[in-house]
Amino acid sequence: MLTTALKPMSAAAAVMCGLSIAVVAPDRAGAQYRVQVSRSGDPHAASVVYVPGLATPGAVYDAFVSEHQGWDNHVVTLAGFGRTPAPDPLQPFVEGAAEALARYLDRENIEDAVLVGHSMGAQIALIAAGRAPERIDHVVVVDSAPFFAGLMQPGATAQMMAPQAAAIRERMSALPREAFLDMMAQGLRVQAMSEESRDRIMGWIAEADQMVVAVATAELTATDFTPHLAAVQAPVTLLYAEFPEMEPTQIRARFLDQYEGEVAIEARGVADSRHFIMLDQPARFAAEIERIVEGD
Repeated sequence: MLTTALKPMSAAAAVMCGLSIAVVAPDRAGAQYRVQVSRSGDPHAASVVYVPGLATPGAVYDAFVSEHQGWDNHVVTLAGFGRTPAPDPLQPFVEGAAEALARYLDRENIEDAVLVGHSMGAQIALIAAGRAPERIDHVVVVDSAPFFAGLMQPGATAQMMAPQAAAIRERMSALPREAFLDMMAQGLRVQAMSEESRDRIMGWIAEADQMVVAVATAELTATDFTPHLAAVQAPVTLLYAEFPEMEPTQIRARFLDQYEGEVAIEARGVADSRHFIMLDQPARFAAEIERIVEGD
């Protein structure tokens, strides 16, 4: 959920070839999981790894993955989301998850993988790509940037955002559960176009650990992950939502400003979409991933 790092508090707190079974491969950090991976499809085919964003489980990719069982699919759920246990320790959340993902790729001997990351999941994917460069063929960034605050406030710095991040963590973690959910619901309008998709997103938020959401939101608000891009060797494709309310060229410029000169990037706008491109424009999302995985 990109809006949690971009908006004020009201929005912030806005399948083993031929088998249909999923193999769950957790990676432990301390006492709890940091990433839980469900593997499906054809293990001898192209490997695609899917990383969801803040407060959302790997289920966000279910519709797409079910239609692409000819690939070797690895669907990540991050600790604390999708009713999984919170990580221990909680921080660093993004880098901890990225390190766990890189270890997973090594342990499973995954090669030439395409990493698909949405929102915070893209930041995790990019960092993991830098830590296991020999295993990554391509990174697909779905509506994300290294420094979320910089998208909404050009010129913002991590130091400038630190006080706001601390306030976000304190308030979100202390709210009664219903108040927390009400706060998160306020940001749904910028997450997806349809009421059905917004309801699905809200259902995922309700399954997430509130403290994990608070900690991760604060971390995203005050952390600029740009320095990690220097280690990324794979080409990057950025799919960004062309919000109906904003000028497409302005949106493109703000995203590219954070990537150009740092990675080999191709940016492709997706019209008539909000943050969850895979929900708003599933056909376009599928076409873009197929183009990269299958080399069309």
